[in-house]
Amino acid sequence: MANQTETSPSVLAGVASAVRGGWRTAKTVYYANSVSWRVLKSGALVFLGCFLWAGSNVLGSYVDWGVLDYTMAYGAVVLVYGPIHHLVVIPLALRWRRSAGLRQRVGKRLPTAMLVVFLAAVAVAGTFSAGAMAVDFGSAMGGDGATATQPELACTTESGGETVACEVTNAERVERVVVTSAGEQLLAVDDPPFEFTVEASAVESTMDREQFRVRLYDGNGNLVRQYTRRLSTVGLN
Repeated sequence: MANQTETSPSVLAGVASAVRGGWRTAKTVYYANSVSWRVLKSGALVFLGCFLWAGSNVLGSYVDWGVLDYTMAYGAVVLVYGPIHHLVVIPLALRWRRSAGLRQRVGKRLPTAMLVVFLAAVAVAGTFSAGAMAVDFGSAMGGDGATATQPELACTTESGGETVACEVTNAERVERVVVTSAGEQLLAVDDPPFEFTVEASAVESTMDREQFRVRLYDGNGNLVRQYTRRLSTVGLN
């Protein structure tokens, strides 16, 4: 009992010391302002953004996880803003901190304020997913062998763009097709051939982009694939 009592505080102290050391190291790297550090941090964030954005798109073609909208949004926003933060915001904040008056006060708060704006942008983009973030990498990654087994969605506009006609091919595993827009179900197809028509007027706008989502389910109700189509690019996918 005595050993346990003596050991517990030392373990907690060691963990606390490691956390403090890690935090100091993270702050040192975060505020590192040499040219090499700026380039290194910006490049790392570009890589992280590409990885999260592309990975979320690929995974989102096969599973219906809401969290992927946020990882996709985080990747897309950090891909654009990450380099700006370390190439512009941090150097500017450090320069202003050496000034006096208003600039000094702004310089002390600028990095934190911009991080809050960054997180708010991720939350908004994840909640109201922009069609520009969604790319069908699944089809591009599949070769001829994959095309023979994976269902595919082909859509074209008709009646001068008033309707969109779609067809699911390679649908051996598909038992049900559900079409939604802005979270509302537009139609469902339960029997082959899985052909359907979407009225353009029924498609809702999300982040100023009119788009609909097509989910393909198997006989057990499991998601096989899902596709996002924007009216402005139908026929180009």
